[in-house]
Amino acid sequence: MTASSKEKIPLLVMGALGIVYGDIGTSPLYALKSCFSLGNLPATAPNILGLTSLFFWTLILIVSIKYVLFVLRVEEHGEGGILVLSSICSHIKEKWVKGFSLLMGLLGSALLFGDGVITPAISVLSALEGLTLLSPAIAPEVTILSVTLLILLFVVQKHGSGKLGAYFGPIMTLWFFTLAFLGVLSILKTPSILLAISPTHALSFLVGGGLPALIAMGGTIMVVTGAEALYADLGHFGARPIRVSWHSVVFPALALNYLGQGALLLRDASALANPFYQLAPSWCLVPLVVLSTLATLIASQSIISGVFSLTWQAIMLGDLPRLRVIHTSHAQRGQVYVPAVNILLCVMTMSAVLLFQTSEGLAAAYGFSVAGAMLATTLMLCCVAHFKWHWSVLKVLLTLAPLVLLDVFFFALNLSKFLHGAWYALLLSAATFTIMKSWQKGTQTLERQRPYAHEALSQFLEEHLDLFPTRLPGTAVYMTRTPDQTPSSLRINLKHNKFLHEKVLFISIITTREPRISLSDKFTAQEILPNIYTVSAFYGFKEIPDLQKILQWLTEKDLLDCHYDASFFLTRGVPILSSRSASHTFMNKLYMFLSRNALSAHEFYKIPYQQLVEIGIRYHL
Repeated sequence: MTASSKEKIPLLVMGALGIVYGDIGTSPLYALKSCFSLGNLPATAPNILGLTSLFFWTLILIVSIKYVLFVLRVEEHGEGGILVLSSICSHIKEKWVKGFSLLMGLLGSALLFGDGVITPAISVLSALEGLTLLSPAIAPEVTILSVTLLILLFVVQKHGSGKLGAYFGPIMTLWFFTLAFLGVLSILKTPSILLAISPTHALSFLVGGGLPALIAMGGTIMVVTGAEALYADLGHFGARPIRVSWHSVVFPALALNYLGQGALLLRDASALANPFYQLAPSWCLVPLVVLSTLATLIASQSIISGVFSLTWQAIMLGDLPRLRVIHTSHAQRGQVYVPAVNILLCVMTMSAVLLFQTSEGLAAAYGFSVAGAMLATTLMLCCVAHFKWHWSVLKVLLTLAPLVLLDVFFFALNLSKFLHGAWYALLLSAATFTIMKSWQKGTQTLERQRPYAHEALSQFLEEHLDLFPTRLPGTAVYMTRTPDQTPSSLRINLKHNKFLHEKVLFISIITTREPRISLSDKFTAQEILPNIYTVSAFYGFKEIPDLQKILQWLTEKDLLDCHYDASFFLTRGVPILSSRSASHTFMNKLYMFLSRNALSAHEFYKIPYQQLVEIGIRYHL
């Protein structure tokens, strides 16, 4: 590592504290009291020591070992995230691994969409519930204030978080310092809580506590919600700053605060109503509520931005229809705002707040999505370890199988809370998965029915050029999915208009299952016939296709004189239901709805409508 890189580490660590660890960092607000509530457990010494011990070891096993030690090692061009992991697995030769990883990537993405709804709701609610310690009568106002703040948060999304982002790191640094400070003060009063560091208390709690203890353990997943963000933000900060910030700041602060809450409960079982806020002296309750609210808004902002980014990646991979996407920052890559998703998130988050009312009510719904996404990540990690790292089956079983079993256990326990609130998270994730699967299936159906889609371009041109000897002046640009196949727009144009332009460019924008493509490999051009070129532009699914940059590159290569004079030919598929009754399925009707509301290619790639010739083609589903 160079000297300049070492100098940047503190800044990257602070940035990671503000963006990566917001969700997991605000879990102390609600995790301990929610676990007692879920299991309907009394605040006895064995239960307090047992749950605190579970929290401590869950942080170590799930975050320190699984994510920080293993998952962060799986990267592609410095990028991470569940779709990147799915992409890496899809390159493995075994067919079953490829199919399995694509399914896990799709399921994991759908589950994280559900998490994006519940996280802002439970975080902001739990922060503002500290006000009820001033007066229990203001509980209804807490719900109203939570809704108001969340609406404002969604309203400002269109402006991006670039300017405010500079304050996230310092605020979250103060937050983690406060967590540690409050925890230490409480531990000093009741040092016997340090016995909870021994895993024997966690094991005794689970063995002797019966079903209530198992149900409470299901809630322990709340301690590590946001762990997926460590991996998803790998490309923004790099593995080293994420690891340094975890080991030096986040883990100590969280461990100390949970131990401090446990110590408080050992002294005063009545503090279970809100153990986090009762760690602090009464005179600083209001400042702590303000700081907590800021921290939870930052955590909510991070998860919302993550959902936007995930939506963009799914659009690029063809898992979602084209939506209007606004890029909110020219300085930082990948910062996007998706208006349709923002409205949907806002509506569903408000519904969660109004439906469940309190953070304890939301706790039952929380955890299912996170547990499912973590299980998908661990299963794909096993594939990478065996097929990419060449670990033996025995080594995988000894090292990673325990983590798989732990994730399965968490997932099953959270699924068991179905009637108590997990149904809401399951509904959100199932709806997202259905939309993505419907779009995939419909797109594949249309591709199979696209006329002339598999006719070789060079052969078609050689057969038809003699039929159209007169070439009109100017340049025609045919947008096509594949550079070596005949686009329908060309075939239809020749059939009805019977002319070719003097210069013809066939441009294909190709999204790869890699996160990013290097600049040297991004653009290629080939002259297949005199003044007729195929142009391929390769983009990773985390990149932003820019047609203007492609045209600029063509101009620099003297393949295009002035793109303002070029005519762009596109086809637009219009799906219609077949007369066969079997086609009138819910999935087909859903695809029809999505297709009608999706952006057209010329809107998505920002082709001026004055230069556009769009040809509609009907397809039968």
